[in-house]
Amino acid sequence: MDFSDLLQSVNSIEEKYPPVHLWNPDLCEGVEMKIDREGNWFYQNSIIGRDKLKILFSRILKFEDGNYYLVTPVEKVPVNVDLAPYMIVDYEVDPDHQNIILKTNLDLSIPLDKEHKLELKKIGDEHIPFVHVRNNIEGFISRSVYYSLIEIALKQDNGSSDQLTLKSFASEFSLGELI
Repeated sequence: MDFSDLLQSVNSIEEKYPPVHLWNPDLCEGVEMKIDREGNWFYQNSIIGRDKLKILFSRILKFEDGNYYLVTPVEKVPVNVDLAPYMIVDYEVDPDHQNIILKTNLDLSIPLDKEHKLELKKIGDEHIPFVHVRNNIEGFISRSVYYSLIEIALKQDNGSSDQLTLKSFASEFSLGELI
């Protein structure tokens, strides 16, 4: 698939998701759902191994009042999330290194642009890169992808005296301080 085909499919992202923002069912208690720091999903402390099931769950995920929930029209299940529901595990870049599409572990691709911003957040003693994926739901960028984005930023030569900046889709994102 070439870059323009990928970009066109990314632009239709909202059509794939049900309107969970319109659903406000009662909370279903007693069910334990978790997404760990490695992007693994758990149900009642058992890992969910089927990718299709995780992808299905990701499509009915809602972020509300600082918490994540799996939502259907009739029930809402809380989900404990260590970092973020999505993990950015790969990327595509156009030949000019000016536009980047990020790929998640849950069969979703997003452009790195003004609507899907990258930002570094300090969690504990480390700075972790996050990107807005959809509907106030974030993804964290895997270490290998982050290092690749640093390489792209260095090729773009956008660094000021103290910040390394990455450009994508006419937007700029700080990748951290230069030492």
